Amino acid sequence: MLERLQADLKSSMLAKDAPRTMVLRMALTAYKNEAVAKGLGPQGLLSEADAIAVFKRLVKSREDSIEQFAKAGQNDRADQERAEIEILKPYLPAMLEGAALEAAVKAAVAEVGASTKKDMGQVMKALQAKHGSAYDGKAASQLVQSLLQ
Repeated sequence: MLERLQADLKSSMLAKDAPRTMVLRMALTAYKNEAVAKGLGPQGLLSEADAIAVFKRLVKSREDSIEQFAKAGQNDRADQERAEIEILKPYLPAMLEGAALEAAVKAAVAEVGASTKKDMGQVMKALQAKHGSAYDGKAASQLVQSLLQ
């Protein structure tokens, strides 16, 4: 992941793509900060799961900003955040969405034999064990709640 990020940064710099370069520099900094926090040093390699977690945090931060900018009527800033998300998304694994997410949630509900909202934690654990970070936890949580009413 680090090599890919560095190569993409270099190519965006050569192409003089300032917005992309800015986002990739920020992502590289976040990656290196996480490596330092894990005790690996700035040149350390994060595990795939840790690297994905870094990119998920970056995307989540931008999604929160979009919401705030939209509330404040600053649509130009919200659009800028959306563009940054599009630059970061290729670094995330393919996410379960729509019907695929619903099928995964239903399978997890059936797997643990959940019937009430008290079983939600077990369903989410089963979903996490099977699909790792390849789904939106908020959307999955809402689906589980709707199925366990």
